[in-house]
Amino acid sequence: MKNLKPIQILFEDEYLLIVNKPAGIPSQPTVDPKRPSVYTLLQKQFPQLTLFLHHRLDKDTTGVYLLSKSSKANKPLTDMFREHKFQKTYLSINKKNLEWTQREWKVTNHLAPVKNGKKQLMRMVVVNKGGWYAETDFKIIKELKNSNLILLESKPLTGRTHQIRVHSALNKMPILGDFLYGGKSELSSQILLHAQKLEFNHPITRVPLIIESPLSEYIINTFL
Repeated sequence: MKNLKPIQILFEDEYLLIVNKPAGIPSQPTVDPKRPSVYTLLQKQFPQLTLFLHHRLDKDTTGVYLLSKSSKANKPLTDMFREHKFQKTYLSINKKNLEWTQREWKVTNHLAPVKNGKKQLMRMVVVNKGGWYAETDFKIIKELKNSNLILLESKPLTGRTHQIRVHSALNKMPILGDFLYGGKSELSSQILLHAQKLEFNHPITRVPLIIESPLSEYIINTFL
């Protein structure tokens, strides 16, 4: 990727750096050292900083992404993520299930990873035994210009891999562009999932924080 724009800062103090993650870039470094990630781009953007990873968003997912700038914040943040002390809110463009009547609902089950198809892509599936407990609250915000699409809000109470993507697809409302879970569409080549809001108490000062990221102009102009 050439001519990447500087990553937008949403919040910064002596302990935290919270940014607006763009689409199409991994949040963390990969096995390919030449492939840019949010972490490596920020290190180039702020060479004077030592950054620590605590948070992960999928490659196509946009929005609020948290890193720390001080080792003093590392253990408190690790504990907070493990104990689910963050309230995360996501927005997504989803295919509409014409038979679905609820505006708000909860999905709870257990998820486990499997390899999928010839490309051996990892995907998550629902399992009856074993796996990891997963829980997500959903709310339909509005029906969109295209009557077959909706704007969906999701609040994961656990942090499993692909959790929102799997839980959306279970009720035949996959996220648009998500070919792995039934959302493949000519309307989007990327998964339209956005980390809109992160709410938590600051790991050092304990001051309540609400960090928000607006939907991209692309999503607003194309779908809303």
